[in-house]
Amino acid sequence: MRTHNTNVVEFAQTVSCTKKFRHDYPIPEPLKKLLLIDIYHDFTGFVLSQYLSEAQPFIDEFLSFHPTQSNKKFSLEQNLFWWYVLYQNSVNDEMNVIDQYVLENKMKYRKKQIIPAWLNEWGKAVPKFYLIRNKHDQQKYIIEDILNRKEVEVSLNNEEFYFHEGALVAGTLIPIGNSVYFPVVDFYNFTYETSVEILTHILFYYKNYYDTTTSAYQLFLHLFSAALQIENQIIEKTNEQA
Repeated sequence: MRTHNTNVVEFAQTVSCTKKFRHDYPIPEPLKKLLLIDIYHDFTGFVLSQYLSEAQPFIDEFLSFHPTQSNKKFSLEQNLFWWYVLYQNSVNDEMNVIDQYVLENKMKYRKKQIIPAWLNEWGKAVPKFYLIRNKHDQQKYIIEDILNRKEVEVSLNNEEFYFHEGALVAGTLIPIGNSVYFPVVDFYNFTYETSVEILTHILFYYKNYYDTTTSAYQLFLHLFSAALQIENQIIEKTNEQA
C-alpha cells in the first residue's frame, strides 16, 4: 500500500511543472476543476467566437443531406462544429486554434504549463464511434471503441444523459488524467433500436473505406454519414409500420 501511494504522489501532474500532459497520470482535484470548468469554458468560448461563422457552411451542407430528429439536431450541430475545427487545426497552420488561444493568453498561463500541455491533447483527438458497456455511477461509463475494441472510462458533465448498455454513440474524447476522458461536447446518441444495424454496416464500410482514405477525420465522416442515413431509414420504416 505504501508503494502505491508513493507512486501516485510521484507521478501526479501539477499546474506549474507539467510540460507534457500524460493521459494516465492523475491530477489533483482542484486542478481538474480548473481545466474542466474555467479553461474549458474560456477555450471553447474563444473557439466558437472565432470560427463558428467559418464552420457554418460545412454544418449547413451536412445537415441538408442528413436530416435528423429535432431533439438531436443541436447535438449534431455541436459535434459537427468541433469535428470541423479540430480537423482544420490538424491540417491548416493558419487555423491552429490551440496555438492562437495559448498565444493570446501567454502571460496569463506562463506559470501554468499544464494548460497549454492539456490543450495540445485536444489537437490530437479524433472523433470515433463507441459502444456503451456499463455504468460506474451517475456520471461515469465504460465505453468501447468499436474499431479497436479498447475500453475507456468516460466522465460525463451532463447528469441528464442516461445511456443504455449497448447504445451506440459518436464523439471526440479529451483526456483529464488518470486514464479518464470526457467528450468535448455531448455524444451524438444514435436511437437505441438502430444501434445493432448501424454497427454492422459501419464495420463493413470501414473495411471498404480504410485503404482509400488517408485522413482519420474524412474516414469518420464517411462512416458517420452512412450511420445517419441508416438511422433515418430505420426510423422512417418503423413510423410507416406504426
